[in-house]
Amino acid sequence: MPRSLFSRLTVPRRAGDDTVVGVVSLFAPLGFVEEGKDLVACFREGDAAVRAAAALGSRGIRSSLVTDIAEGDPLEAFRAASRPFSVGERFWIDPGDPSDAVAPAGRIALRLPASRAFGTGGHESTRLALLALSDEPPEGLAVLDVGTGSGVLALAAAALGAARAVGLDVDADAVFVARENLGRHDFGGRVALLAGPLSAIGGRFPIVIANMLPEEFFAIRKDVLARVEPRGRLILSGIPLDRESAVVRRLRSSGFSLGGRRAENEWVCVCLDRVS
Repeated sequence: MPRSLFSRLTVPRRAGDDTVVGVVSLFAPLGFVEEGKDLVACFREGDAAVRAAAALGSRGIRSSLVTDIAEGDPLEAFRAASRPFSVGERFWIDPGDPSDAVAPAGRIALRLPASRAFGTGGHESTRLALLALSDEPPEGLAVLDVGTGSGVLALAAAALGAARAVGLDVDADAVFVARENLGRHDFGGRVALLAGPLSAIGGRFPIVIANMLPEEFFAIRKDVLARVEPRGRLILSGIPLDRESAVVRRLRSSGFSLGGRRAENEWVCVCLDRVS
């Protein structure tokens, strides 16, 4: 059987420069690997890698691209080198290959082997959303995770006591990965996964989470906001710091008030409460 092909896009970057991650994420990479001071994005589709390189070039960001590389799993080495890490006071995340490693006392283990689906907790936007959930645990509530990726936020909600969590993604491959991740957790049975648009979900939720860039969010804004029940909360992460004011202003005009915010490096997560 022929081996799968993938592409590597290498970007020399300064430590903490997350503009690169935001731009490249728009083109659905399999995942990211840091090699020294360089950031490497792996792509299954060569055309997507070419478009990502062009988008970086239009912003004056240098990169080098190698396509049609034969390898069974481009993230295998990353998983082998990965080590578990803590997020906030509640979570312990293991992005490596499945193991029997035990989480420190008092922490919830989230086992999320690095894969083609976004969300192992390594990116600031995911960590910020996890912290926002921890600030006010959704005990006994229903939670909707829009753009669930690896399922990390839906799983975190269930771990924090949500009665049920629904993870939705238009990427069927991501949902396949998320479903594998559910089976690694005792609380995964309280998470339901759906591949498709928001129209596939009925009803409203007291908590809706969306971890995505502003342009992705505003493309589906009306449908997302329609899923937040009266006096419910929207947790929106993945906002570049320099766009926070504009994003919050637009949502305030849609009947939401700012209930809280967290920031890390150049990324922001806001909690918005429905007031009308």
